[in-house]
Amino acid sequence: MYINKISIRNLKGFGELEFDLSRPDGTYAGWTVFTGDNGSGKSTLLKAVALCLTGRDTARALQPNFHRWIRQGTQLAEVGLEIRRVAGDDKMSGKGKISRDGFPAKIVFKNGGKETTLQDDGTGGRTRTPAGRSIWAADSGGWFSCGYGPYRRVFGASPEAMQQMVTPSTARFATLFQEAASLAEADRWLRDLKYKELESREGEGRQLDLLLRLLGDDLMPNELSIKRVDSDGLWLVDRNGVELAWGEMSDGYRSALALLTDIVRHLTLAYGIDDLTATDADGRLYIKRSGVVLIDEIDAHLHPEWQQQIGFWLKRHFPNIQFLVTTHSPIICQAADPNGLFVLPEPGSGDRPCALSSEEYQRVIASRPDTILLTSAFGLQNTRSPRAVGNRAAYAKLAAKKRAGGKLTKIEKIEEGALKHFAINEEEL
Repeated sequence: MYINKISIRNLKGFGELEFDLSRPDGTYAGWTVFTGDNGSGKSTLLKAVALCLTGRDTARALQPNFHRWIRQGTQLAEVGLEIRRVAGDDKMSGKGKISRDGFPAKIVFKNGGKETTLQDDGTGGRTRTPAGRSIWAADSGGWFSCGYGPYRRVFGASPEAMQQMVTPSTARFATLFQEAASLAEADRWLRDLKYKELESREGEGRQLDLLLRLLGDDLMPNELSIKRVDSDGLWLVDRNGVELAWGEMSDGYRSALALLTDIVRHLTLAYGIDDLTATDADGRLYIKRSGVVLIDEIDAHLHPEWQQQIGFWLKRHFPNIQFLVTTHSPIICQAADPNGLFVLPEPGSGDRPCALSSEEYQRVIASRPDTILLTSAFGLQNTRSPRAVGNRAAYAKLAAKKRAGGKLTKIEKIEEGALKHFAINEEEL
């Protein structure tokens, strides 16, 4: 399954949004990035997509209250997706035609006075629509999707969040909607696989082997490697042989490992372990099934070195997954695929959300982070600090006085010496 198009009308801060996610070659998998200022709607966009992927009933469980989701001054909001089926992966439920091309899925928000009502666009009966027989059907096969919020903790959760974390219909998107949710189920799954492997359960042993092979394939920075899984969960070992358990790892290590573990967990639930993987020409293991993964603030907790690699690593090991991610990091954008960079305008600007042009896209993927920040993807006017800008201006003023034949005063000479460092450009270093 892939998403071909996203459309949003009158939802929160969005008046109108139309995104075509297809690549120039007609494919969909890879790295698609949404950038924008704080408050531009990046999280809302991913949540809206998740609600439309799950359908009305599950949407209500994920987000019980839709108060103020409809744009002020309007009575109706809509989220629509155009879904593309992957023939070998996705199976329709019930009887009827199998959609060979794209089909729509839509969620409609209506202002009901005290409460906002939620409807899916099930004209003619919900179970007879393509969406009702596929992405919204509990007994369909494949149609893999999951989503993650910026708070990807491993341990702890509120009682309310626990319900979402363990319920099959909501578990795939719990952290995207609940800050209090965690990825504790990924930890439990790991331990359970280990217990069952010790009981000579072949299927669980294969799942554990798959996961450890993926996590051990050049994922961890700083020469860290996967050591083992036992009753205490996952263990790493550093270059000096020091072992680290889940609870001793940094937030970056924990969140990244838990995220990837959870993606694999849901993939095995959707497709099973048989025929899930393959190896490339270099003998590297990868997941060959399709699907959609949403990740809000993918850069959260990650060192810039890891930000630079994570997109390329995920694309290499999940080459048929469509990753839709948000970020504030220019480094994350470097992994974007063609037609894979979209910008949400700053709040109140009046500009429309849009895709970057091919020329702007090429500039982003070919540039250094400081240059990317000056592109339309981020819109900064200057990458230097306000102090540096002010000091450079002061130094330039003194330099102009000297070029005009003026003589610097004693105080100005001292000031020139103090400011000289700010005037050194990269070519002079």
